[in-house]
Amino acid sequence: MINLHAKLQLNKINTASKSWFQKIQWAQVYLAVVGAIHRVIVEQPRKWTATRQQQADLPVSQIKQLPLQAGDILYTPSSESTYYAGHMGILGEDGKVYHVHPYGPVFSDSVEWYVKRFYDQDRFIVFRPQSAEAGQAAALWAQEHYQQVQAYRLNTNLDQIERSYCSKFIYQAYLFTSGINVWPRPLKLGNHGYIYPFRIMRSKHLKIVGSFYRG
Repeated sequence: MINLHAKLQLNKINTASKSWFQKIQWAQVYLAVVGAIHRVIVEQPRKWTATRQQQADLPVSQIKQLPLQAGDILYTPSSESTYYAGHMGILGEDGKVYHVHPYGPVFSDSVEWYVKRFYDQDRFIVFRPQSAEAGQAAALWAQEHYQQVQAYRLNTNLDQIERSYCSKFIYQAYLFTSGINVWPRPLKLGNHGYIYPFRIMRSKHLKIVGSFYRG
C-alpha cells in the first residue's frame, strides 16, 4: 500500500510537472509571437518614422545656436528613455531647463546636461509661445515654483503644484501667469484631469522653432 501510494503521488507530481512545462512552453511561444507582431506593427514603423524625421533634424549639439528663449518648451516624444510617455522641460530666464522628473522630483539643468539625460536617437522639438511676454512670465513662474514640487505623481488636481509631472508643471506655468492653456482639449473635469505630453503638437498657442536629435 505504501509503495502504491508513493507511485500515485509520484505520478501526480510528474503530471503536474508536465502540465507546468507545457504551460511554460506555450508562454514562450505566446511571448515570441506577440513580440514579433509588436516589432512588425509598432517598433519598425516607429523606426522608419524616426529615420524620416531625423533627415530634417539637426544634431542636438547645435541646439543652442537657435537661439533659445525664456519660456521655450523642449519636448522629447515617446521613447525608451521617456518610458514611452514623452517628456518636456521649460527654459527659465536664467537659461536653465526646469522639469519634473521621476528621479527628481524636479531638476534645473543646463541645456547641455538636460539632453544628456536621454538616449541616442531621441528627438528634441523646441516649441515657442506665440506671445514672448507669456513665455517670459511662464519661465519666471517655473523658476520661482519648481522647488514646491515635492513628489512626481500623475496627480489629477490641476491646481496642485506639490504633486506633479512634466507636462502638468508647464501647463500650470502658462495658465497661472497668462491664462493661456497651451494644451488643446486637455482631458479634464473641472480642475481635475490629465495633461498628455504628446498633445503639445496640436497647440495653437505654440510654434515649432527647431527639431534636433541625439546621435
